[in-house]
Amino acid sequence: MTGIGILGRLTAAVVIVGIATLGSTVIAAEGETLRALDQRSDGSRVLNLVVTDGPMEPPPIAFLDEAGEARSLADYRGTPVAVHFWATWCFPCRAEMPTMDALQRELGDELVILPLSLDRGGAELVRNYYNDHDLTTLPIFIDEKMAAGRALRVHGIPATVFFDGEGAEVARVLGDRDWSDPDVVTLVRAIAQ
Repeated sequence: MTGIGILGRLTAAVVIVGIATLGSTVIAAEGETLRALDQRSDGSRVLNLVVTDGPMEPPPIAFLDEAGEARSLADYRGTPVAVHFWATWCFPCRAEMPTMDALQRELGDELVILPLSLDRGGAELVRNYYNDHDLTTLPIFIDEKMAAGRALRVHGIPATVFFDGEGAEVARVLGDRDWSDPDVVTLVRAIAQ
């Protein structure tokens, strides 16, 4: 191999490493930005986000829509998504679902919220709950065997996992929140960008 050939390959390797490093730096900066936005001026946290340190491609996630048709996270590629795990029997979930409905109404198509109910009573039970609590914006999705939850390593509910438009996990929130709080809405908008 000639000196020019070696030099060319070495240059290409340096460029590839530089691009990878720059990509990692951008991802780290985005994570730090989200962590900073999650901090209020008094030191308290807005959502107490668990921010990923790099793009995390999710495993295939499948669930059912209200009509019983199979859906997947891949169906929403190109749009930021929040997968929210909840159940009608979960008291913290019940308290936060109206605020999650308000968040979806506020954000419109900036972010799609996929509320995956773990209820074994199916879509009819969830529809009755929505009607009883005047939830009008959120769609109904069912993950009654918690296959999607297990695939995403969700160990308790409520839990919310945010994905960017490319389908990579960005951050997650464990536990219930007031999703209609103005600080929360601002932070969720930043996550969805």
